Amino acid sequence: MTLQVSRPALAPADADRYVALPPRALRGVLASLALVMLAASLDSTAVGTALPRIVTDLHGNDLYAWVFTIYLLTMTVTMPVWGSLSDRFGRRSVLFTGVVIFLAGSALCGLSQEMWQLIVFRGIQGLGAGAIVPISLATIGDLYPPADRARLQAAFSSLFVLAFLIGPTLGGVLTDTVGWRWVFYINLPVGLVALAVMARFMPALRGTVERRAFDVLGVVLLTAAVVPFLLGVRNLPDGTISDPAVGGLMLLGLLIGAVFVVAETRAEEPIVPVRLFRDPTFAVASAVVLLAVAGLFVSIVFMPRYFQFVHGASATSSGWQIMTLLLGLIIGAVGCGQVIAKTGHWKLLLLGALAMGAAGMLLLTQLHANSPMPLVWAAMFLTGLGLGPVTSVLTAVVQTTVPAAVMGVATSTITFFRQLGASIWLAISGSIFSTAFQEQLPTRLTANGVPDALAASLTSGSGAAASEASTNVGDLGALILAALPAEARAVVEPFIGGIVAAMHETFSLATGTAFWIGVGAVVVAFLILLPLRETRLPIERLAEIRGRASAAAAPPPTGATART
Repeated sequence: MTLQVSRPALAPADADRYVALPPRALRGVLASLALVMLAASLDSTAVGTALPRIVTDLHGNDLYAWVFTIYLLTMTVTMPVWGSLSDRFGRRSVLFTGVVIFLAGSALCGLSQEMWQLIVFRGIQGLGAGAIVPISLATIGDLYPPADRARLQAAFSSLFVLAFLIGPTLGGVLTDTVGWRWVFYINLPVGLVALAVMARFMPALRGTVERRAFDVLGVVLLTAAVVPFLLGVRNLPDGTISDPAVGGLMLLGLLIGAVFVVAETRAEEPIVPVRLFRDPTFAVASAVVLLAVAGLFVSIVFMPRYFQFVHGASATSSGWQIMTLLLGLIIGAVGCGQVIAKTGHWKLLLLGALAMGAAGMLLLTQLHANSPMPLVWAAMFLTGLGLGPVTSVLTAVVQTTVPAAVMGVATSTITFFRQLGASIWLAISGSIFSTAFQEQLPTRLTANGVPDALAASLTSGSGAAASEASTNVGDLGALILAALPAEARAVVEPFIGGIVAAMHETFSLATGTAFWIGVGAVVVAFLILLPLRETRLPIERLAEIRGRASAAAAPPPTGATART
């Protein structure tokens, strides 16, 4: 039996209240949350390697990009909405709803017979994922005292990186063995097990917000602002900021966003309470998360490509090599969480972490085709060690400093900024990478003995075979020759060694250039965090609180009680 538990709306000074569960119940809830979060995160990465087969079967090459875009849009837009709903109706019911929607979308994706059907059903998946990620993190705030939250948030944050690393391999294995539809079907048993565990152990906390008129206008304006802005951001690598499809859409999103902010200040029960940003800690945390994800996601996206394109690594091998980044992230995040649990202090740790992350990325800006692998791995480890704690620690800090009545929307807003930052910085770094590659390739070709006329024909116009080959992996020389007309191959073949060497070096230099975006963003984040006055996390009563939670395990678990 699960008891209904009502928590009072807490002031920040009372934020060490939480719901104590017996250890067995806590482990069950955490395991179920981890399962659904990993499933939602994997779905944005595993689909990538399955998509070529999907496009072939469903005949939808023109709609290729929308399979990713619609999932990103619906997930990002709905995060603050789900967070607000969880404050009104309780975490358990909202999270259950999100998981069911996600599983329904997964089943429908697997049953798709047309490309437009897959896109619509991916949008449904994204709606569910928009609830799973922030509500899972908010639930940690409900079930753990402040000093423990940073440690748990760190472990859950590592799931996102893990999904980026194992997702492509998992998608490829499933596609090659049982078929691409199982990339979606595999979510069903995982999600059903998680739902069963949550139904057994997760307390049915009642909402902490008085149920007033729902902010429908806020939802409409938020959607109308985020959708065009993200579409413009997604178009940036293929255009310029002056293009209507890029800058025009981004400007439209910003203008509607300004209207949204005004509307939220007047709403009786806003989706995103603007008053949250009057709290310096929350405002700074949002800005730092938005900026700091730049370095992490640039590393996650560009380094596997570097290993595969320049060093010929397989997808599996490149995943193992980037494990140094994941190892650093986990050690940094969990290590900071342990220190915070003992001291309650976090600001100096985060400042040091940001400096360390910037130093790691600074090393990666000097990337070359012949860079020693131990040095590359060390730089990646340092980057992960520094950037790993940022989001998890700041999420725990925000959950401690805001009133409990808005913990859900505060957590989902931080998650929203992380997702938004990832989209923005990846688009900008992708655009910078493309520009740097195109600008430096002719010079590198000439330096490697390729005649000027041939270098020009390979990098411009309809004969830009070298530039097109930069998006592929495998035998680069064979790919370039295969892209040329038969009569041109005899002319190019004597220089193919120099062409390949030039492309490897250019790709490395362009990757290093992209890391400057991460360095700059993290430095700005450091400067924003520096003047903030630290709010120490309360730990004085932590031993007593943990002792009561352990004592709760003595009788059979019949429910949960609110602890002070």
